[in-house]
Amino acid sequence: MLVEGNLHQFELELSQTMTKVYDFVCEELLPTTSEEVIEELVLQGKAKGGRKIEVRPFSIRIATGRQIEVQSPYVKEPKKGWCGSRHLLPGHWGIIGGASPGLYDKVGFCCALGPSYDLAHEALSKFGVDICLSSVRDLTNRLADHCFNHGEEKLMLEPGETLAGKRVVLSIDGGRTRTRTYDGQVNQAGRSTYQTAWCEPKLFVIDVLNDEGQPDRHELPIYGCRFKDADVLALLERYLKRLEIDKAEQVQLLADGAPWIWNQVKELLLRLKVDAGRLVETLDYYHASQYIHNLVEDMPTRVGKKQRSRYLKQFKDWLWQGQADQIVRECKQIYKRPSKLVRQWLDYLDKHRNKTQYAVFQENKLMCGSGIIESGIRRIINLRFKNASTFWDKETVEKLYFLRAALLSKRWDLVIYNLINST
Repeated sequence: MLVEGNLHQFELELSQTMTKVYDFVCEELLPTTSEEVIEELVLQGKAKGGRKIEVRPFSIRIATGRQIEVQSPYVKEPKKGWCGSRHLLPGHWGIIGGASPGLYDKVGFCCALGPSYDLAHEALSKFGVDICLSSVRDLTNRLADHCFNHGEEKLMLEPGETLAGKRVVLSIDGGRTRTRTYDGQVNQAGRSTYQTAWCEPKLFVIDVLNDEGQPDRHELPIYGCRFKDADVLALLERYLKRLEIDKAEQVQLLADGAPWIWNQVKELLLRLKVDAGRLVETLDYYHASQYIHNLVEDMPTRVGKKQRSRYLKQFKDWLWQGQADQIVRECKQIYKRPSKLVRQWLDYLDKHRNKTQYAVFQENKLMCGSGIIESGIRRIINLRFKNASTFWDKETVEKLYFLRAALLSKRWDLVIYNLINST
């Protein structure tokens, strides 16, 4: 083939041959579990309260999709409240849902990377994984379930990873996902009907700033996502505790104007012993500047186009310099009878004036815009879970966010490693 110039066919057939070798080696070695391992697993099963443990066949699907039958100790009579599989070998080998670590690593990665299960299935088939579409979906969901139940914060972090002595930026915002809720009705074709409400998952990011006030590329970000405010705060708290947030040099909280973020996240940080003097609250500049545009656009007709342009330039300058009170005073002179909406905009700027000291933030090498969370929402939520005509089970998709977050934070291999060593 090489002499004839057919390098592609050479590579293809060599890859297929090596896959056959891989399958052959696994088929020869996996069923030959040593007696010492079997005896040790039986002792562990009895220590957990299992009775009448016998060896039974157990089917494993390896990284190529091939199924192999092995012998596994099986607990015939588990004690009340027994947790996990009654087969004991899966826990020893880190098996999830009958799949080897190599298989659920590949399947989960492709499903988190691609826009759909179908394309993930195509990618897996292209690279030699022989598994059906429904198995791709089911295995991914089982992997997500396993991560959720084990504790995401235990899987996402390096051993001993800490924020001690670092400048930390923390940001939260919401995305959009369309969900599927069955209403108990059927249509004329006899199919169950469902509602497709939009829901707003809340995503947070924890990152480290370098000396220039930008995300440190030598540090990997951490993402977490939940639907309910209380759940996302609880997850955030577990992360921050493990990361020793109280020992951080500085913590910047960067967000838009959602009251629950400023009130509850600040309270959480103070409860975790973050010194108030090391906490900097920052309102996203682009979010705040939108209120400036709104105020200028809604000015009375007696204010001409050129004058509005001058006001816009002046207001933006005042906003950057942290002089939101100047904007409020000037607008009260312009608006003789401000509408309810105008009063809301002015109250907003006045309420958050301490969070709009952008010139000071920039001088202190802190962030002024919330691009890190906006990017996270787009890449983690919208590009994977906001596709047209895609409706998710709410409980399922909440767990799948973690897989996507692990992939895009470049922590996927770490998650799989931690998961295998804790199964």
